[in-house]
Amino acid sequence: MPGKNPREFDLIEWIRHNPQNLPPSVLMPIGDDCAVFDPRFASRMTVTTDVLLEDVHFRRRWVSSYWLGRKSLVVNLSDLAAMGSQPYACLLNLALPGDLTGNYFHSFLKGFLEEAERWRTPLLGGDLSNSEKVYVSITAWGSFKEDRHPVYRSGGQVDDTLILIGDVGFSRLGLEILQQEDPDRLWEITDEDSLASWSGDAFRFRCLKAHLLPSPLIPVGIWLCENGLANSMIDVSDGLATDLLHLACESQVEAEIQIDSLVLPEHNINQLSALEAALNGGEDYALLLSASPEQVERLSATYPSHFPPHRMIGKLSQGKPAVYLKQKDERQPYEPSGFDHFK
Repeated sequence: MPGKNPREFDLIEWIRHNPQNLPPSVLMPIGDDCAVFDPRFASRMTVTTDVLLEDVHFRRRWVSSYWLGRKSLVVNLSDLAAMGSQPYACLLNLALPGDLTGNYFHSFLKGFLEEAERWRTPLLGGDLSNSEKVYVSITAWGSFKEDRHPVYRSGGQVDDTLILIGDVGFSRLGLEILQQEDPDRLWEITDEDSLASWSGDAFRFRCLKAHLLPSPLIPVGIWLCENGLANSMIDVSDGLATDLLHLACESQVEAEIQIDSLVLPEHNINQLSALEAALNGGEDYALLLSASPEQVERLSATYPSHFPPHRMIGKLSQGKPAVYLKQKDERQPYEPSGFDHFK
């Protein structure tokens, strides 16, 4: 293991010699100018990339480097889940201040590689650099079986039912707790029991865990894809309403959320309501899909009991792409205000 002030070469060697389970289609992992794999193992592949930047996507004092390592891969794997693809491999670009190349680096990589092992997504390479703030960029690939096709945002059909799998709102409420209390020692916590103790009650723990340590719905996305049960799908990362608008625009349909069908967090946090957090919070990594009446019937009849609950929350209709909220007999157009990097 590298010493207190390791060179870049030492860090690369540490990654290279950390054991990983590589698929046989990987011909050259870390150690050369490029990784090499044989693409003939799958008929189609997906690729996605995301950036996590200190003071934009996270505060260093609010999250341990171990959990940041895990979450940085999760946000990419959630994109793969939204297409219904099986994770295949990933690349990591990591830039750190010089004083963080010791324990912080090793803790980050420990979390990252544990999450990669959990989802069988080996790290094939990337780049390391120095920077004033922590910068993480991940590229991840997914694959499909030969007879399967990706589930696109653009596949939504008129009269499709909107189905939500997973929770929305808790992550944004967790962020609200962090913003209001601004804890400066939370970065020391690396296990859920300690986080639960720090949280003080079960609801706050659920919110903080949703924000700091989310989990991608990979098995759910693959199951939906392999069984042909979704016409369109997107992961909820920028906010339920914002991501629904993305789906509506790509599918060229009008979308409606029935507010009474949403299962909201039990409490507000400060002045932030549970409904606002659910509609515009983001970083939920739930799956939002549309399905025909026949697909809905098959999904409901065969849905695995160990998956998160699925809820029918609205519908797609003929019309100009837009989002509407309906509550009882009142229906109003809604302008999403989810996450925007350039606000």
